[in-house]
Amino acid sequence: MQNVGYLYDPDFSLHDTGEFHIENKFRTESINLLVEEKYHDMYPIPSRLGDKEELLAVHDYEYVDWIENGYDNGVRSIISSDTIISEDSFYVALKAATSTKNAIDFFAQGKGKRAFLNLRPPGHHAEIITGQGFCIFNNIALMARYAQEAGYKKVMIIDFDVHHGNGTQNIFYNDDSVYYFSTHEKNNYPYVTGDFSEKGEGRGYGFTQNLPYIDYIDDKEFLTLFEQLPQDFDFDIVLVSAGYDLMKDEEISTSQVTFDGLYEMLKIILTFTKDKPVAFLLEGGYNIESLVKSVDITLETLHTF
Repeated sequence: MQNVGYLYDPDFSLHDTGEFHIENKFRTESINLLVEEKYHDMYPIPSRLGDKEELLAVHDYEYVDWIENGYDNGVRSIISSDTIISEDSFYVALKAATSTKNAIDFFAQGKGKRAFLNLRPPGHHAEIITGQGFCIFNNIALMARYAQEAGYKKVMIIDFDVHHGNGTQNIFYNDDSVYYFSTHEKNNYPYVTGDFSEKGEGRGYGFTQNLPYIDYIDDKEFLTLFEQLPQDFDFDIVLVSAGYDLMKDEEISTSQVTFDGLYEMLKIILTFTKDKPVAFLLEGGYNIESLVKSVDITLETLHTF
């Protein structure tokens, strides 16, 4: 059995996206209920509210300042109406992003090598100068930068959300110390990024790998994509953007990945990780029943495989 860390804070529910928004508080609350009912042995990783200056490791100051003061200045969304700014959104997004540092400390202090971070708002669409796609600050990017400060110099990011993590790619596009590997549905949000030809720039060339797939992909086709995980990148830690909106019961994509397919993918990722620390950060997943089942499979696999 693995000692698996778990991070959650009820404050994540304070990010109010409205009654009918698919990215809502019931996502993280339902996952937490699963953990409370079934996974009593998970190591609790505390949340933390860091300083806004910590966000400058991955975001532009003017953007952070704009979000901090946005609600008071009448801002209610970022770019499009689906990325909500409520009264507590800055506070919650700051807490979610900076709490990821405690998961790195969990690893660095030798308390465990696997963790699941039940976070909201999600983060992988947030670029250096803007949020979008339900995302305000880029949780996994900030975690990667702090991991490097803690001694995990080479970071492997795997993103299996059905949508391309344009924000994570944007932040590390010129960086050869962070490898970004993304599988995503080609004909889906954000539409204009994530082509296989996008491989990075400058010293970061070759450290971005996009594997866009066609509509209605099945388990067999999907799993073959992970045969292309880089074998020559000597990473120190693996961070996973765990977007469960690729499951067949989701309405936000056409993907036909089943729970069996998810389990097989998780085994591939954990085999690839070997004995290095690995953290799964919640991104998408909006059908609550499917989301909870998917996380259940993830936690069971983290414990036993």
